[in-house]
Amino acid sequence: MMQPTVSCRRAGMALLMSLLVAALVDTSAGAAGLPEVMRQVLQQHPDIRSSQALLNVSSERLLQARSNYYPTLGLDGAASDAKDRDAGTPQDRTTRRADLFLRWNLFNGLGDRYGKRTAEFEQLAADADLAAAQEQVALQVVQAYLDVLRLRQLLALGADFIAEQQRLADDVRKRVEAGRVALADLEQIRANLIQAQLQQSQLRGQLRGAEERYRLLVGAAPGELSEPVLDDSAAGQSLDALMQQALAGNSRVQGALQRAAARGEEVGIAAAALYPSFDLELRKRLYTEIDPVPQVDTRSSTQLQFSYQLPLGGSSYSRKREAVERKLAAQAAADVELLQARSEIVQRWSSWQEVREIAPQLAERVDASDRVVKAYDLQFATARRSINDLIAARGERYRARSDLLENRMEQLASSAQMLSLLGRLRQSVLAAAVR
Repeated sequence: MMQPTVSCRRAGMALLMSLLVAALVDTSAGAAGLPEVMRQVLQQHPDIRSSQALLNVSSERLLQARSNYYPTLGLDGAASDAKDRDAGTPQDRTTRRADLFLRWNLFNGLGDRYGKRTAEFEQLAADADLAAAQEQVALQVVQAYLDVLRLRQLLALGADFIAEQQRLADDVRKRVEAGRVALADLEQIRANLIQAQLQQSQLRGQLRGAEERYRLLVGAAPGELSEPVLDDSAAGQSLDALMQQALAGNSRVQGALQRAAARGEEVGIAAAALYPSFDLELRKRLYTEIDPVPQVDTRSSTQLQFSYQLPLGGSSYSRKREAVERKLAAQAAADVELLQARSEIVQRWSSWQEVREIAPQLAERVDASDRVVKAYDLQFATARRSINDLIAARGERYRARSDLLENRMEQLASSAQMLSLLGRLRQSVLAAAVR
């Protein structure tokens, strides 16, 4: 007999999971979809508001840096009383004067150019930081959402198992009263029932904690949750391809690279202080009132000013060396971010492949445990199986269903983590709402 292919087994697993989820979770029209929840959180989370404000700050700094290319328009005013000596004759002179001037820096060692490029890279870094904050918050939302959904489904499975054990206990009680089985069999079932109720109690405690974390993050208690649709296309790609995508799409890496580039431009700013500065100034006299009138009064002037300042002690050279070291530190920080992202991708990709590969076997295990329970029920009715066999078979079926459910939730969580590392989680979840 031919063995079923992997694709067939996966199709069967997907069908079984669909039936299981439909039986355990009400996915009615009032269910809270993950895209709606994520959109709500992305609008109000403080990390995102902080990153947006810092992006606005970088935009203002870029505007300030660009303004260095423009001249300065100014107005000078003077009002003075002086005792002058004009042609050997002492004079008490009053002066009221107003000048309009236009001053333009022609050269400052290209410091304005480097300042503008620094601000541009800082803006790109702030934009990447905003995207990174959005991806991080999106991952927190998905994890909180899946945690509540997982625990609710496990509780539903446990409730079905307890109800099944209760029905078995009622059936055995009747057999005990009829003298067909020993009282010890009933006590054994009660012990297993108490153990199942203990597990339910622990799950309820975990669910209350998960729902509270969800409420703190989202701002509202979780309603009916439905299983989200996440892009798992990355599972079919090679690890090398994912590494290349991480370099291009990971916002943390991009932000660190842009900051390193900004620090590189700051080296030019520090070096510009070692060059002379040239300024052009045009000045026009708007108003003058001098009493008594002097022999000479300048009405307009043009001036080309040369300035070169080099503080003793080597501070200018020290600032340049400091800027070089800051650039090296920023580049090293970018390399750390890239290494961390690659390490996380290797780890997540490996575990993701494992949980996906074991899923068909887990589905087969559920099918096999269902067949065993049905057979043991019939054999127990004809006294061909003991109560121990029946309890063990039903416990195994419960564990098989739980493991399959846990595997499905782990697949979704791994997909979310991988998409977050690639910088595509938020886009993937929000795009699912319009499909």
